[in-house]
Amino acid sequence: MGRLGIVAMLAGALAACSPGDTGKVAPEPAAVAPTPSDSAIQTFAGCTWGEVKGAAWSMWSFACGPQFGDIRLVADDALPGFVIEGATPAERRVVVQIFDKPADAGLDAILPAVRALSPGLGTSSCMFEPLAEAGKEGLFAFAPTGVLKQQYDAENFSDTVPAMPCGPLGVGPAGERVFKVVDGHPGKVAYIDYGSEIQIFDAGTLKAVDAH
Repeated sequence: MGRLGIVAMLAGALAACSPGDTGKVAPEPAAVAPTPSDSAIQTFAGCTWGEVKGAAWSMWSFACGPQFGDIRLVADDALPGFVIEGATPAERRVVVQIFDKPADAGLDAILPAVRALSPGLGTSSCMFEPLAEAGKEGLFAFAPTGVLKQQYDAENFSDTVPAMPCGPLGVGPAGERVFKVVDGHPGKVAYIDYGSEIQIFDAGTLKAVDAH
C-alpha cells in the first residue's frame, strides 16, 4: 500500500475515535415544568406546584395546606380523570373526566354516557353547544334545547325550569363546565369543571401518560 493510502487509513481511524465519542446516545433533555399563571401564583401563595400523575393521565396542580382547607388534586383511574379532595371541610369533587369515542366520530358520540351521568329535567334532550366567547374555541357546554333552552336563557328558574336542567355536568347559573376533545387524542373527550373561581389545577397541562 502506498504512503497516501496509509495516511488515509490513519485519518479515518482517528476520525472514528475522536475525543468524546463514547458510542453512547446522549440523554434527552428533561421536560420543562409548565409555569402556572400569575393569578394562580398569587391566589395560591404558599401552595406547592407539581405534576399529579395517574395510570393514564397527568395534570399539573397546586397542593395546599390548612389555610386552603388542605385541598389537592388526586388522580382517579376509575373515572378516569381527576378529583379535588379537601380535609376541612371534607370535599371530593370530580373536576376532570375522560370519555372515549371513535377517533373519527363527533362529540355527540359520548352523549349517551354523559346523559347517564348527568340526570336532570331536560337531560334527555340536552346537546353539546359550542361556546361563543373569544378564546374558548373548541369548548362545548352540555345545554338544553328547544323551549327549555328559551326558558333557561330567560333565567325564569322554577320547578319546571331548574337552574341546572341538564344535570350536574351541564350548564348552570354558577361555574363553568365544559367538554373538549383532548389535544392530540381525537378519540378522547375531557369534561372539565372550572367552578366559579380560579382552580388549583391547570387544565391546559392535561396529557396522556407515556406508557414507555
